[in-house]
Amino acid sequence: MLNKLIRIVIMLTMLILVGGCGIPATPIDMIKPPLSEASIQRYEMSHELIKLLPDEVQLLTPKQGEEGNDISFGDMDGDGINEAVVVYEENNATGKMLKAALFKQHLEEWRMISEVKGFGYGLEYAGFQDINDDGRSELILGWSLGAAGNGLDIYGLSEDMLELLSKKDYQGKFELE
Repeated sequence: MLNKLIRIVIMLTMLILVGGCGIPATPIDMIKPPLSEASIQRYEMSHELIKLLPDEVQLLTPKQGEEGNDISFGDMDGDGINEAVVVYEENNATGKMLKAALFKQHLEEWRMISEVKGFGYGLEYAGFQDINDDGRSELILGWSLGAAGNGLDIYGLSEDMLELLSKKDYQGKFELE
């Protein structure tokens, strides 16, 4: 009888040690700020755009720029409606490939209008700025080249296709002149 009782105590002790009882979260760990309407819309929009990408891709978040934004918005065609760019990494039989996809909204629906290949190891910067003061934003992509520094591609939009306007190398943090 004593042997059976010892076995039961040992088994219960092992169950408690293996299963454990979780330490409850403190109230401060459970408090999260409320989501704004803009955050909710951005979240829904990002899911729409991600569905339009090829399967099993990994979104790239720029190391510089707005924190936590893996999608950038800007008006490239001057119609007053922002286009969106998503930069991602695609794995295929030949290896990893960096790509940037430009999306345009038409009648409340997004569609991919152009795609370009990136280069390097990662994304340093992705954003829109009107560089030549023509009222239309250009797409600026900064690529990490490892020890070689960084590469900068500037694209314009011509007939719904991204057109490379400028390509140059830079060192350190990206700053537009």
